[in-house]
Amino acid sequence: MRAMKRKGAPSGEQLSVFEELAALPPPQHEPAPDTMRQIVSMRMPDALLERVEEVARSRGVSPSSLMRAFIAAGLDRSYAAITPDELAAELASLRRGIEEIAERLRSED
Repeated sequence: MRAMKRKGAPSGEQLSVFEELAALPPPQHEPAPDTMRQIVSMRMPDALLERVEEVARSRGVSPSSLMRAFIAAGLDRSYAAITPDELAAELASLRRGIEEIAERLRSED
Protein backbone atom coordinates (compact mmCIF):
# COMPACT_ATOMS: atom_id res chain seq x y z
CA MET A 1 0.00 0.00 0.00
CA ARG A 2 1.27 3.38 -0.93
CA ALA A 3 1.32 6.24 1.60
CA MET A 4 -0.63 9.27 0.55
CA LYS A 5 1.02 12.63 0.81
CA ARG A 6 -1.00 15.60 1.94
CA LYS A 7 -0.90 18.60 -0.22
CA GLY A 8 0.34 21.56 1.73
CA ALA A 9 -1.40 24.90 1.47
CA PRO A 10 0.59 27.73 -0.03
CA SER A 11 2.77 29.35 2.63
CA GLY A 12 0.92 32.68 2.44
CA GLU A 13 -2.38 30.94 3.13
CA GLN A 14 -1.00 29.16 6.21
CA LEU A 15 0.21 32.41 7.76
CA SER A 16 -3.09 34.20 7.16
CA VAL A 17 -4.79 31.86 9.64
CA PHE A 18 -2.67 33.32 12.45
CA GLU A 19 -3.04 36.99 11.55
CA GLU A 20 -6.08 37.40 13.83
CA LEU A 21 -4.25 35.84 16.75
CA ALA A 22 -1.28 38.15 16.34
CA ALA A 23 -3.60 41.17 16.57
CA LEU A 24 -4.94 40.12 19.99
CA PRO A 25 -3.25 41.70 23.03
CA PRO A 26 -1.35 39.23 25.19
CA PRO A 27 -3.46 37.96 28.12
CA GLN A 28 -2.90 39.53 31.52
CA HIS A 29 -2.08 36.89 34.09
CA GLU A 30 -3.01 38.26 37.48
CA PRO A 31 -3.40 36.10 40.55
CA ALA A 32 -6.88 35.74 41.99
CA PRO A 33 -7.49 37.98 45.01
CA ASP A 34 -7.61 34.97 47.31
CA THR A 35 -4.37 33.43 46.02
CA MET A 36 -2.12 32.34 48.87
CA ARG A 37 1.30 33.88 48.35
CA GLN A 38 3.16 33.35 51.59
CA ILE A 39 3.57 30.57 54.09
CA VAL A 40 4.12 31.83 57.62
CA SER A 41 5.48 29.58 60.31
CA MET A 42 4.37 30.40 63.82
CA ARG A 43 5.32 28.88 67.16
CA MET A 44 2.57 28.36 69.72
CA PRO A 45 2.11 26.32 72.86
CA ASP A 46 0.73 22.81 72.39
CA ALA A 47 -2.36 23.64 74.44
CA LEU A 48 -3.20 26.62 72.22
CA LEU A 49 -2.67 24.58 69.04
CA GLU A 50 -4.99 21.89 70.43
CA ARG A 51 -7.66 24.54 71.08
CA VAL A 52 -7.26 25.91 67.55
CA GLU A 53 -7.57 22.43 66.06
CA GLU A 54 -10.62 21.62 68.20
CA VAL A 55 -12.43 24.83 67.19
CA ALA A 56 -11.48 24.32 63.54
CA ARG A 57 -12.89 20.78 63.61
CA SER A 58 -16.11 21.98 65.23
CA ARG A 59 -16.53 24.59 62.48
CA GLY A 60 -15.56 22.23 59.69
CA VAL A 61 -12.58 24.30 58.53
CA SER A 62 -8.83 23.82 58.52
CA PRO A 63 -6.75 25.24 61.36
CA SER A 64 -5.02 27.53 58.81
CA SER A 65 -8.35 28.92 57.63
CA LEU A 66 -9.47 29.51 61.20
CA MET A 67 -6.22 31.30 62.10
CA ARG A 68 -6.43 33.49 58.96
CA ALA A 69 -10.01 34.43 59.89
CA PHE A 70 -9.03 35.24 63.49
CA ILE A 71 -6.06 37.34 62.39
CA ALA A 72 -8.17 39.27 59.86
CA ALA A 73 -10.93 39.83 62.43
CA GLY A 74 -8.39 41.05 64.98
CA LEU A 75 -6.84 43.47 62.51
CA ASP A 76 -10.26 44.74 61.46
CA ARG A 77 -11.33 45.57 65.01
CA SER A 78 -11.34 49.28 65.66
CA TYR A 79 -9.36 49.04 68.88
CA ALA A 80 -6.44 47.48 67.01
CA ALA A 81 -5.78 50.82 65.35
CA ILE A 82 -6.11 52.97 68.49
CA THR A 83 -2.96 54.71 69.65
CA PRO A 84 -2.04 54.77 73.37
CA ASP A 85 -3.06 58.45 73.56
CA GLU A 86 -6.46 57.71 72.01
CA LEU A 87 -6.93 54.81 74.41
CA ALA A 88 -6.07 57.02 77.40
CA ALA A 89 -8.54 59.67 76.22
CA GLU A 90 -11.25 57.01 75.75
CA LEU A 91 -10.64 55.64 79.25
CA ALA A 92 -10.76 59.16 80.74
CA SER A 93 -14.07 59.78 78.97
CA LEU A 94 -15.47 56.52 80.28
CA ARG A 95 -14.34 57.38 83.80
CA ARG A 96 -16.09 60.79 83.61
CA GLY A 97 -19.25 59.07 82.40
CA ILE A 98 -19.14 56.58 85.28
CA GLU A 99 -18.58 59.39 87.78
CA GLU A 100 -21.58 61.31 86.38
CA ILE A 101 -23.79 58.23 86.66
CA ALA A 102 -22.58 57.58 90.21
CA GLU A 103 -23.29 61.21 91.15
CA ARG A 104 -26.83 61.00 89.76
CA LEU A 105 -27.48 57.80 91.65
CA ARG A 106 -26.26 59.41 94.90
CA SER A 107 -28.47 62.47 94.40
CA GLU A 108 -31.55 60.26 93.85
CA ASP A 109 -31.09 58.58 97.25
